Amino acid sequence: MKRLTIAAIAAAQLMAQPAVAADLGDDRGAVSARQGAFAGARFRVPLDGTGARKAQAGLTLAPVLQGRQADGRTVTRFGEGMELRLTGGETRPKLAFGGRTLAQLTEGRQGPSGRKAGISTLAWVAIGVGVAAIIVVAAGVTCQETNCLGSE
Repeated sequence: MKRLTIAAIAAAQLMAQPAVAADLGDDRGAVSARQGAFAGARFRVPLDGTGARKAQAGLTLAPVLQGRQADGRTVTRFGEGMELRLTGGETRPKLAFGGRTLAQLTEGRQGPSGRKAGISTLAWVAIGVGVAAIIVVAAGVTCQETNCLGSE
């Protein structure tokens, strides 16, 4: 009986098909992602009930990342990007980059004396003039190379 059982198991192993591996989806691996941009209106309402934060509305240009997880779920993530924001209770809109307003970006770190150590107004004017000069020179060079005025 033992010999018959051993012979049957050996014959079954010789005749069995090999196991086939599972398909992992596309060639990019278990996780694939697409990048894009979002341009439109955003409306944010705090749901914590404390009243510390206020409702915000804004026109936004932000990066978007959409990914497919290994289990098949699709996840979409929105970055902060650039936003022209209007907060409840304020009359003037604010420009924000990466979730921080210009006032927060320019105020700088606090120095040892307790005073803010930011960039002076004269430095901001110099930066603006420098950027404008670079843009004008780049536009002039591009216009010369492409003959945008139509002259010979």
